[in-house]
Parts: sequence; structure tokens; C-alpha cells
Amino acid sequence: MEKIKRLFNSVRRWISPVYVAMLVAAFVLWYITKLGDTYTTDHQVTVVIDNVEYDVDCTIRGKGTDLIYYTLSSRRSRFVIPISDLTQDAPMVDNEGNNIVHVTAESLKLALAQRMDNIEVVSVGSVPVIQNKRAADAGDSTPQATVVNDIIDKVHTSTPTE
Repeated sequence: MEKIKRLFNSVRRWISPVYVAMLVAAFVLWYITKLGDTYTTDHQVTVVIDNVEYDVDCTIRGKGTDLIYYTLSSRRSRFVIPISDLTQDAPMVDNEGNNIVHVTAESLKLALAQRMDNIEVVSVGSVPVIQNKRAADAGDSTPQATVVNDIIDKVHTSTPTE
């Protein structure tokens, strides 16, 4: 501990405290200036669709101050999006007989962009497969879902050829 105190005192003789304060002030001002530039980064957001949370990776672009605000604020990284705001592919049925919906990446990107202030959504990562609660509650079996289910059954029952 004595060695550190002696080192600090010897450095203090050579470097003025005012110089150190000005160096810190210059760094802070430089950092604030750089935050005004536009940056692109990957950010994970939580999307709530039909009361179910999904984590979605996004690439977003914006000013550094806005990006820091979105990155540090967990409240700003959670978005409630009604399923009616999203474009969906044809409904399908998974292996367990559940009705599922695949949301298009472009519609999810547009829905997120509408909810993010001063941030541009460049791209959206893998879009989650959503359990279609309305169709499941109504017992709806669409023709597309039946066709998909038949294809899944054929794949599972067929034997591989050599």
C-alpha cells in the first residue's frame, strides 16, 4: 500500500490535477459528440403477441443517444403487438395438432418500426412461430392446415430410400 501512495505522490508532482480534470472533461465532451453520430447495432426486444412473450433479435439504426436509451431501458424494449397488425402466412398444424401461424418478417419489422421512436429497424432475426389461439379455441381446421398435417404425416410414416 505504501508503494502505491509513493507512486501516486511522484506522479502528482509531474502531472497537475488541473490537467487531469481537463483531460477528463475533454473525454466526456468527445464522447457526447460521438453519441450524436448514427450507429447500427443488434438488439433483442421482447414482443408480446396474444399475451405470449417472444424474444426477437433485431438490427436497429439510430443516433447513439437513442440507441443507448433503448438498450439500457428494459421498459422500452418490450412491445405489445396485436396479431391483427401482423401479416401471416397460411395457418398450419404442428406435429401435436396445434394450430400455428408464421408471421412474416417484414410485417413484424414494420410493426416494431411504428413503435420505436427515432429508431430505424433494419432487419428482424428469426420470427417466432405463434400458437394461433383463436383457431385453437374455435376448433378451426382450415384446408391449408389439413394439407400441411397430411404432409407431416407422410413424412413421418415414409421410410428413407437408398
